[in-house]
Amino acid sequence: DEWSKMRTVAIVNQKGGCGKTTTAINLAALLAHRGHQTLLVDLDPQSHCAAGLGVPEEKIDMGIGQAMLARHDATFDVDMLLWEVNRQLSLAPSTMMLSALEAPGGGLHELPDRDRRLWGLLKLLASRFQWCIIDSPPTVGLLTFNALRACDEALVPVETGFFSLKGATRQWGTIRSLIDRIGRPIACHMVATMHRPESERSCRILHALRRTFPEYLLPVVIREHESLREAASMGQPIVTHAPGSDAERNIAEVADWLEAHPIRRS
Repeated sequence: DEWSKMRTVAIVNQKGGCGKTTTAINLAALLAHRGHQTLLVDLDPQSHCAAGLGVPEEKIDMGIGQAMLARHDATFDVDMLLWEVNRQLSLAPSTMMLSALEAPGGGLHELPDRDRRLWGLLKLLASRFQWCIIDSPPTVGLLTFNALRACDEALVPVETGFFSLKGATRQWGTIRSLIDRIGRPIACHMVATMHRPESERSCRILHALRRTFPEYLLPVVIREHESLREAASMGQPIVTHAPGSDAERNIAEVADWLEAHPIRRS
């Protein structure tokens, strides 16, 4: 069916500052640049995906929060939600409303399928896309449960900075326990981000991550690049801002790995 044709990757980490949104925006944009119809879902209440892609917040008609609460049937207007960044890339944007959605009285708690609302919404959109990248919130709550319920696989970005090994082990344990509670097998990977090869500490942490998570850590690394910050500040993905750069190559290596490792669906 159409649902099974769309591959959905949730970028998940309950710790901020790990390059989660940067990875989500640039991975989605690069897949789209390769000709894949790609949907980027901003499930982070900070709404950085719109800014990172040059989408003016004041022109957003409907955010992902409103769409999750809506009826997911023929009456739902898909085009009210989706912002076409270019011919291959669409954004389901976040708005300020999302931060209140999972609070008591926010609308999500009261629904019997409160942890499957995103899944229901993506089912409506699946016929349009080959890839869906979800930028998950930096918290563990109903929004993160929705992201994990809706995805085929989770990608956990871990920065190779101070305290990150202990933090990575804790975050990995939390995400694995969430997946266990869902009771559905979800492929789970980890990618090292914001790596500084000139830093001895950064290299030591990367080696420790490789020893600790040999089965799960991707064999590619996203280094810390000033051009990634510059691109975000200008509302552009790196594939547009600095094509051919080392930063773009790092993101391309993540996309290469994903494309080379298709999900085996049961």
